[in-house]
Amino acid sequence: MKLGSKSCWRVGQLIAKLLLAVAPALLPCANAAEPDEPAGPAGTTQASPQREGAIHVTRAELLSVVGTGYTAPPPRVEDAKLPADGWKAIGLPHTVGRELVPDGASGARTVTDWYRIDLSRMAPSNEPRLLYLPRWKTLGQIAVYGDGALLYQSHGSPIHNGYNHPLLLPLNATAGTLSPQSVLIRVDRLRNSGSGFSTLWVGDEASLSWRYQLRQLLQVQLPFMGSAAFLAVGAFAFAVWLGRRRESLYLLFFAISAMAFLRTLHYYAGGSYIPISDDWFEWMTVSSLLWLIILIHLFLQRLHQQPSVWLTRISIGLVLACNITTLPHLSTKIVNLYLFTPLLNLAVLPVAVLIFTVNLRKSLRTQLTEGQLVAGWTVFAVALTSYDGLLQNNLVSPESVYMSPYAIISLFFVFSYIMFQRYTGAFAEVGRLNKGLAQRLQAREAELEQSYQRLRVIENQNMLNAERRRLMQDMHDGLGSSLISAIRSVERGAMTEAEISRVLKGCMEDLRLVIDSMESVEADLLLLLATMRFRLAPRIESAGITLQWEVQPVPSLPWLDPDGALHILRIVQECVANVLRHTRATTICVSTATVDDGVCVVVEDNGGGFDLQEAMRRGGRGLRNQQRRAHAIGGTVGWQSGANGTRFTLWLPLHRKAETDKAAISTF
Repeated sequence: MKLGSKSCWRVGQLIAKLLLAVAPALLPCANAAEPDEPAGPAGTTQASPQREGAIHVTRAELLSVVGTGYTAPPPRVEDAKLPADGWKAIGLPHTVGRELVPDGASGARTVTDWYRIDLSRMAPSNEPRLLYLPRWKTLGQIAVYGDGALLYQSHGSPIHNGYNHPLLLPLNATAGTLSPQSVLIRVDRLRNSGSGFSTLWVGDEASLSWRYQLRQLLQVQLPFMGSAAFLAVGAFAFAVWLGRRRESLYLLFFAISAMAFLRTLHYYAGGSYIPISDDWFEWMTVSSLLWLIILIHLFLQRLHQQPSVWLTRISIGLVLACNITTLPHLSTKIVNLYLFTPLLNLAVLPVAVLIFTVNLRKSLRTQLTEGQLVAGWTVFAVALTSYDGLLQNNLVSPESVYMSPYAIISLFFVFSYIMFQRYTGAFAEVGRLNKGLAQRLQAREAELEQSYQRLRVIENQNMLNAERRRLMQDMHDGLGSSLISAIRSVERGAMTEAEISRVLKGCMEDLRLVIDSMESVEADLLLLLATMRFRLAPRIESAGITLQWEVQPVPSLPWLDPDGALHILRIVQECVANVLRHTRATTICVSTATVDDGVCVVVEDNGGGFDLQEAMRRGGRGLRNQQRRAHAIGGTVGWQSGANGTRFTLWLPLHRKAETDKAAISTF
């Protein structure tokens, strides 16, 4: 079944309402009488003689004693000095109406109700016999007497006294003790608060335990488990919101779960001492209800995206005003907030109906499934809350179950369904986005691959063109100029055959140097010099000059490429050519060394030397070309010349910037 479909939505609604239908259906089972048991006196049902079983007490006698303030129950009934007359027969369950608007003395005037149940027709037994009371609701305490002796009394707060907890207690807990023939139940209450007292059961544990457990489950345990689960899921939503701050629905979900937990706290808390005062506990209960309505309103607005600004502002203003005016001990006119709680609940009801009606109308208009689901729940919750208002004011049987906790449980299912849809929807959206991104990335990679291939073709073409232009330029400046000079000299008849042969050999050397520069030397300067030695050695030896090769190992030059190799070859070639043309040297020595983060190539001869300044002044084109070429590769050249010969030094850096290389190449 696909999430978000109409069938899934109907299933979500069914789950949300299922628990609400279970509670009323099980209550008759918890209150069902034992079948085929004859009626006894005083409205009781006589147990069958074959087995103990249980009797369902539906009649009792009542005596109400007016007083001022709460009093502790005496250890024996005789100490209460109850009058013999004044008792009246009543039917159970029994309720006393409450005043809607309390006055200043409402918190002090009390009434003590004594309920007397006659068990004389039940045969005395020393087997364990228990009394089961499904519900007693009062602003006070309860005490149970058996044959005049105190058997049980409640403790803690007289306000939050565990009124929603069923009572199951033994009537003859001591071994060998006979069961009592008369039971008196003492119930304190404020005069204007009213009270409720359900029917009760007397019998053995096997007959009453399952009734008590079922009632405990419906009235206490399920509300607690539902609100606790709601809060736990809300805490998870809050953790999700911390990671996704833009998703305000998760924060609202957490706030609603917290308010729902506080709102239902009084249904299962109590019966013992609570850590805060009655006034603050009641204020927390009332405030949580008000803020729960506001938060659901904000949640619905966030769903259907049609905010009602005026309604939101007025509602929040009313809630804040109510929270402030009902603060404990702030107003002297509010003696006890718990006496005003029914009136406040009635005042809140029309405001809640207005808020939920507006949101239901907008959800139906936008045809938003989630908004319709929550808005539909609000209508259902208002009906349950109205029923609880009747129960709180003792207008319906006190044996009924408060339905507001089940409304909260159904809200938990509804909201969990919505958040689950949002959560899984977010994952689905992420999956769709990732799939779309993967497709776009794949297409982009294909485009980049095509662009890269085109750029590689263009780059290779540019490299070939640049290398072609470099070779052509170098051949034009070296080989070309030499051939043109030779051709012109031959045409004028100014050169002998030997001179022509020398010129042509020089042209061949230039051509070989260009070819050698294109070979890969893998940044090895020694390999480059060895190649040059192979080319120039025959020419040097043919001139009757001895070549001394004193080259030592030097570090590799990472920047050495064909372009740089040609510059080095040209520089050394020019140096050797100058020695051959202009000196009468008999020895040429080539050596290498590592100096100042660089490599030196030294060419020395034993010729007559020359005046460097004079050579530069006369033109010195060859010397200047050596300087320019050395500068192009980031190096330097130097000469030391004298009567004993000339020392030429080429210094090359171990590392150089590529920019200087490319900037200088363009000059050649």
